[in-house]
Amino acid sequence: MVPRIPWPITLTVVALQPLIALFVWRILATGASRPVRLGLALYLFAWLGLAFVLAPSAASLAVRDRFYLTPLIPIFAVGSIAIALAAVALSPALRRAIETAPLPAIIGVQFYRALGALFVILLALGQLPAHFAEPAGWGDVFVGVTAPLVALGLARGWSGARALAVGWNVFGLLDLFVAVGMGTGFLAPYLVPELGSRVPPAAAMGAFPMILVPTFAVPLSIILHVIALVRLRHVRTVDVRLVARAAG
Repeated sequence: MVPRIPWPITLTVVALQPLIALFVWRILATGASRPVRLGLALYLFAWLGLAFVLAPSAASLAVRDRFYLTPLIPIFAVGSIAIALAAVALSPALRRAIETAPLPAIIGVQFYRALGALFVILLALGQLPAHFAEPAGWGDVFVGVTAPLVALGLARGWSGARALAVGWNVFGLLDLFVAVGMGTGFLAPYLVPELGSRVPPAAAMGAFPMILVPTFAVPLSIILHVIALVRLRHVRTVDVRLVARAAG
């Protein structure tokens, strides 16, 4: 079946990806040097631009068998994360920028994950399978809706906010792992055995516009979760040192 994505959903997905990139850039570029700001902009918008240009059309899926999985998804996911890791390892200026970016904002920006509601809508329209749309959609909605609350707790120093933030980030990563595994069909036989030993990927997620989610939004979310967890670990180290100094 060739996926048919309603135009309001297409418009929503297409319009929001550049906004997500812009907000993430503004957060990570806070206090960064000019070269780092330019490098971050080039990285984010070149990445997103390639995803737009290379995204296959839904009609192109008609000539493929139903088990076809576009290589763009793993290429973009692995490539974008590998480039980010290499840049962090090679650039002290980038590391300083990441260390000084506001942690609540790094978490709160993932409010965009509430767009997972679109998966549930597409499920109702018969364009996505339930084994993918339900866990991925509702999981993303939960992560997105709670992101501002977790960010607010950190910003105001609520008791237990750090532990809550760690748990939220771990859950967010697990949600993405399950979503990708179910969307590609690789995890479905293990989590939903009644579907059989071989499950085709969610076809709509392999074509424009929905492919922008696994090729851009998902890897970006993974990067943000990893940054947040590293920063939270650093916060705990600093807290322990402060307590030790006070006790001494």
